[in-house]
Amino acid sequence: MSFPERNRNPYAGVDWDRCHRISGCTHLHCTDDTEFQGLLADGLEFATISNYHPSAPCYPLAAARKNGFRLRQHGFTKDGVYRMEDAAIGALIESWKETLSPEARSALPFTDEGPLFSNIPDSLLEAPNAEHHGFTDATPQLHVTAPGSLFTSGHFDDRADQFGLTAHGYASGTGLPWRTAFSKILDSLITPDGGGIIINHPAWSHLPPALLLELLDSDSRVLGLEVYNGTGRKTYADISDTHWDMVLSTGRQCFGFCSVDHLKNGKWNGRIVILTAERSAAACLRALREGAFYGLIRGSGARFEYIHFDGRTLRARCNRPVFFQMLSKTGVAATASGENFDFEVPDDQRETLGFLRLTAHDFSSREKLFAQPFML
Repeated sequence: MSFPERNRNPYAGVDWDRCHRISGCTHLHCTDDTEFQGLLADGLEFATISNYHPSAPCYPLAAARKNGFRLRQHGFTKDGVYRMEDAAIGALIESWKETLSPEARSALPFTDEGPLFSNIPDSLLEAPNAEHHGFTDATPQLHVTAPGSLFTSGHFDDRADQFGLTAHGYASGTGLPWRTAFSKILDSLITPDGGGIIINHPAWSHLPPALLLELLDSDSRVLGLEVYNGTGRKTYADISDTHWDMVLSTGRQCFGFCSVDHLKNGKWNGRIVILTAERSAAACLRALREGAFYGLIRGSGARFEYIHFDGRTLRARCNRPVFFQMLSKTGVAATASGENFDFEVPDDQRETLGFLRLTAHDFSSREKLFAQPFML
């Protein structure tokens, strides 16, 4: 069986001695300036804000307004048809305001309340992104993010419908079959050879294995899934290693992402380090497409100095002593303690092992690093 082709040797083109290491997150809700300034202080270098309600990119950040999506929105589904147009949402609501509750009417008309974010560094890299949901032919808990895509769906009031948008035919979420929505997401990528779709928190969503495989098989630009989601910790659904290894065991390459999701506890637990030859948003999106990044949980300072695989020998080094664990189709295939890891694939075990996936644990800082898998 053939699968969509993703890079089976993700770090093959990385010059670890010269590359930029850019810290980012592909599933990151940030709705006020205090959170944003905290992220900058904590090392955010590549911003792909992924808010929903509506699922609309905050891009560019300098153009984001505090009340912006109550005033205007670009793209929505109405009466089952997706419309890519600039809609004056506030004016639409004004046309039926007499049907609304006194409380809702008192909030009208919506006004521009100024910029959402301040003190945006010139050095900050940005790309559009949003969290999409509400697919008509899948579980309600199928959520995806789309770094690099301008696609917009849903509306600001899709939970309560206080202002009557859902009642007037405006869809909550995409309002489309997932294949149709995926196609529109991918058609609006700003970098055609970079970015794509990421399947969010499969453990929290209880996504069936068959659905996961169907999503990944739909297009090579469905890059992978979240293997760590910081917000999922409160329901013990933050880790999706078993979903990742299940996919890899079928022979499909699948990249693993670490995300924070919501910042309600103020901690940025779940991030990625993107490895690029040049420091640009387009280069970051291309690196995501190629798998040239690794994940981590806490941002404690532990890092991979290099990861090399020549098709036979896997070598890695960290900047401090760690506990390495190498996963494969058979489970844990090798371990090591220290700064260096070295493993040679026996010729007669390539099919048995199937893939190599390296993790590194720094127990003193409660950190864990996730390398992208190599397919054998």
